[in-house]
Amino acid sequence: MQSPNKSALSHRDQADDVRPLAVQEQLDLGPFKITPQQLQQIFHLNTRRSTCEELDYLVQQGGIDWLIDGLHTSIKDGINDDHDQRIQVYGHNKRIVRPPQTYCELLWNALEDFTMRVLLIASIASIVIEVATADNEHRHLAWIEGFAIFVAVLVCTNVAAMNDYSKEKQFRKLNAASEKSKIVAVIRNKQLIQIHEEQVLVGDICKLIEGMEIPADGVLLEASDVKVDESSMTGETHSITKGTINQCQMQKQELQAEGVQLGEQDRFKIPSPALLSGTRVLEGEGLFLICVVGDLSCLGQIKASLEQEEEEETPLQVKLTMIAEDIGKFGLISAVLIFFVLMIRFAIERGIANEWDHSKHWMEILNFIILSIVVLTVAIPEGLPLSVTISLAYSVQKMMDDKNLVRKMYACETMGGADSICSDKTGTLTMNKMVLTKIWNKQFYEIDYLAKEQNLSQLISKSMENLFLEALCCNSSAELIPESGSKTEIAILEYLQKARIDYRKKRESVNFIKKNPFSSARKRMSVIVDTKHNGLPVKRLYIKGASEIIVQSLTHMHTYDDQKIKLGVKEIQEIERIISQMAKQSLRIICVAYLDLRGDEDLQKINGKVYDIETQDLTFLGLFGIMDNLREGVKDAVTKCKQAGIKVRMVTGDNSETARAIAMNCGIIEQGDSQAIVIEGAEFMKEVGGVVCKNCTTELCKCAKSSNEAEKNGTSLRVDTLGNMSRFKQIYPQIAVMARSRPTDKYAMIIGLKECEHIVAVTGDGTNDAPALKKADVGFAMGKAGTQVAKDASAIILMEDNFSDIVKAVMWGRNIFQSIRKFLQFQLTVNVVAVGFTLISSALLKQDVLKPIQMLWVNLIMDSFASLALATEPPSEILLKDRPYSRSESIVTYKMIKHIIGQAIYQLTVILILVFLAQEFIPEYADDYDDVIRDRIQEKMEEDSDFVFEQSSLYHPKYNTDYYPESLRLRSGRFLTVTSENDFEDIFNEFRVPSRHYTFIFNAFVFMQVFNFINSRKLNDEINVFSNICNNLMFVLIVFFIIILQIILVTFGSLAFSCYSYYGLTIQQWVISLIIGLVGLVVSFILKLIPEQHICPKTQHAGSRTLDKKPSGILELRRGSSLRKKQSMHVDQPPVQDNHIQLIEK
Repeated sequence: MQSPNKSALSHRDQADDVRPLAVQEQLDLGPFKITPQQLQQIFHLNTRRSTCEELDYLVQQGGIDWLIDGLHTSIKDGINDDHDQRIQVYGHNKRIVRPPQTYCELLWNALEDFTMRVLLIASIASIVIEVATADNEHRHLAWIEGFAIFVAVLVCTNVAAMNDYSKEKQFRKLNAASEKSKIVAVIRNKQLIQIHEEQVLVGDICKLIEGMEIPADGVLLEASDVKVDESSMTGETHSITKGTINQCQMQKQELQAEGVQLGEQDRFKIPSPALLSGTRVLEGEGLFLICVVGDLSCLGQIKASLEQEEEEETPLQVKLTMIAEDIGKFGLISAVLIFFVLMIRFAIERGIANEWDHSKHWMEILNFIILSIVVLTVAIPEGLPLSVTISLAYSVQKMMDDKNLVRKMYACETMGGADSICSDKTGTLTMNKMVLTKIWNKQFYEIDYLAKEQNLSQLISKSMENLFLEALCCNSSAELIPESGSKTEIAILEYLQKARIDYRKKRESVNFIKKNPFSSARKRMSVIVDTKHNGLPVKRLYIKGASEIIVQSLTHMHTYDDQKIKLGVKEIQEIERIISQMAKQSLRIICVAYLDLRGDEDLQKINGKVYDIETQDLTFLGLFGIMDNLREGVKDAVTKCKQAGIKVRMVTGDNSETARAIAMNCGIIEQGDSQAIVIEGAEFMKEVGGVVCKNCTTELCKCAKSSNEAEKNGTSLRVDTLGNMSRFKQIYPQIAVMARSRPTDKYAMIIGLKECEHIVAVTGDGTNDAPALKKADVGFAMGKAGTQVAKDASAIILMEDNFSDIVKAVMWGRNIFQSIRKFLQFQLTVNVVAVGFTLISSALLKQDVLKPIQMLWVNLIMDSFASLALATEPPSEILLKDRPYSRSESIVTYKMIKHIIGQAIYQLTVILILVFLAQEFIPEYADDYDDVIRDRIQEKMEEDSDFVFEQSSLYHPKYNTDYYPESLRLRSGRFLTVTSENDFEDIFNEFRVPSRHYTFIFNAFVFMQVFNFINSRKLNDEINVFSNICNNLMFVLIVFFIIILQIILVTFGSLAFSCYSYYGLTIQQWVISLIIGLVGLVVSFILKLIPEQHICPKTQHAGSRTLDKKPSGILELRRGSSLRKKQSMHVDQPPVQDNHIQLIEK
């Protein structure tokens, strides 16, 4: 009989039932009579069944005979030696295993980063130019600056490569164990042999045993009580009964004869002969025929879709790309500007002087070019890629301690912006283990299922104990070691085990007369035993089953204080009310009862499949509430997510009522929330129009699924979207739960959320979840319950399968984002000051006051320590009080701009004062250099009798006043005056000793950065920048380490670091540098009192800028792929989206 709910298969679905599943060239079938498409159709119909479509299709084609004859095989003999022909027609089951990337490959991936390449070229150019232009006396030192940049690039790329190598090694180790056990038994050439699952071929007769994973799509030939867990492929939470074609057809005919009307919710009442690859056998044994293997199988199609390499940019990548572009433009404009300013000044000076010296003036123009390159180099934030890499690498290691194995580093920072989480129920929100939580007998008894021990004396009286235990232990076929049988029975036995009850001894204490096993048709099980009551022998029936069935046969209640009460109509109604109440709490309710037999009853009389003795005069012992209970801490974690502005949605295969109850238990839906919607997957897809191609507006299209395929075939790239996006935008804010969902429904939800600019995290454990895991911004796979395909598609693996660990990932993500913001505030201040100062000093003095090697120390080495210090700030739950950052939100906030501008103005002012006026107030002191000067002047006077020291360019070589006056001041270190007259240049060329003036400026500049680094710890105008600083010992140690290293560099750096050669600075000069740095704390305090709107007024479109260009690559090094290269193939195409929906629904 045709089910009236056949409409559950929409018109579109009915069209799918007859369409070819793959567009392939006409194959030469050879001795075979069935095409691969015909075989695929069986399993396509099974995954989308509403009643028994795949069964009807098989019967229509001719059943088992059609398959056996068409595939040229035999149930008894199996296939012969025609393996090559089978592979040619139907394919093989081997999966392509990508060899792990070598360390060198990972290192090369890191070097594909744009910034790294710029720095590498800059290092080579620096070495060549410096060595070529240096004089013979100092050429042996000219390579140092360029080599230092090269070393920095080497460090940065190796950090990224080592981190990638480490996490891939961990992942391979996690997966190694699962590959060893994939051996199956098949019949070939009349013999039963064992082979690896990758060697099975279409036509193989495969042995089905309990616990095995189905290696390929197949059809049952022989079946004995076969039940399969299809949750990994279809999302169905309950076990699915399977049977041969004949068994299934008989069941269908019985239901038709009874006039049963089947609906969508009854789609598994008729068993299915189809076995899906990737599913697991729970019970039973048999034989099945391999029909579809490799990429054409259900599992293979999902795996093939995951081989696509295209990855979208992460939200942080987009934000930092914007920053990199802006900084690059700023630096380029500054470099061009300074070159033209210097050339204009040069032309004016040459015109006034009316002279030209080829050797001198061409070198001066070359110096202008070098200065312009210096400005551009200073503008590039060399420390930023290393900062991001260090932050992510450190967080990855720490997240491992929180039971989060991060497979893709970008997932760390992306979780900081996640504002929507789509979570599975089973195993993530719940324990994926049935536990006894509640018992009712005249009153409720709550069971602490987390307790390690249980006390029966608190539940029942001593006189009741034997009756109670026999009812639970004897009327059960489950075992705890090894675990087998009904999960419901196991939950009850585990409760008894915690109460120190040996259920096996209790079973051995009675004599079993008759056992009536449970079946879905009977909905009850019973045993009749010889036992004792008050010391006298008695025959007793123990029965348990579906509460609504057993309650109809109750006449008495035996309370736990050993009282027997007769039940009337009111008492029965009260029990029914309790059953309804427990059902609303998503409990699976088992009713337990017993009957003392007189001895003259007819134990064989049966009505249908139920014995008469099971329906008469039963005495009620209790209602047992069993459920897959919430994991410890889940409700608290959901509450924290809500406080953090994250919407948690539950996606489950349960029915709507159960799903709503569980959602309320874990806080996803709050009591009295009338706005929250529980929607079923089929209804959701109908509302939003399903998933279609954005280019073609159809579900199926000829667009390529990858950029490589698009380039090869010259077709457009498929981009998935929803058919009715406007309707989705109307309903999605209220959707809290999606019940009865299929994998395609979850995938559609993720597409919709991402198109609404949400940053989406999703959890999954099944093979069917893989497309959604890959499509989401962050995919969480289950470490214990997750399939291999799900883990491969995920970005993070939850090692304990616990939702609470996702909250920790959110905290770490936000902490990373905050750390990068802190670092950017620090780094951009340095860059603005450095570029601004280099512009001014180059235009006025034609000289770089801060040497490139000094800027390298500030911009790279110091920044590396700074990033490590900021990255090691431990996350706190305060971060969960902030709202998630959106995709369009700028990473640089107005508060940050206020502090960047304010600190830059202060630092620029200080440095300019020091450059032009330091000689007026900075004290100078005598040292060994004075003796060197005196000796050198004496030598020159002896060599040249006409040499007059006071009239020479060497006059005042160290002090700005007459030699040895009473009050000593610094000698200016400017090579030229503002009017281009000679100042310190001849003195430097004579003595080759860098000026103490410029050494002091370098030192003061570094100390201003150190204290601005401390200021950057707080981003929200918190007054106390030192609060909780002791919680991060690394930060304190790094600050002191930077200061100590600065002292060493200034004191002993000499010419290599352009520092004064005679032990750097004096104590007094160090103290002045320290005071200048400390004033930065005061400046920060003042800036916090000024509203940011007064410094940087908000514009109407501020923060809404989007990026549709190819990325700069500033963060590519930690993703291990060259995204730019792939995007450049199709710059006119929208971002790539995987066509997973098409693959799953086939």
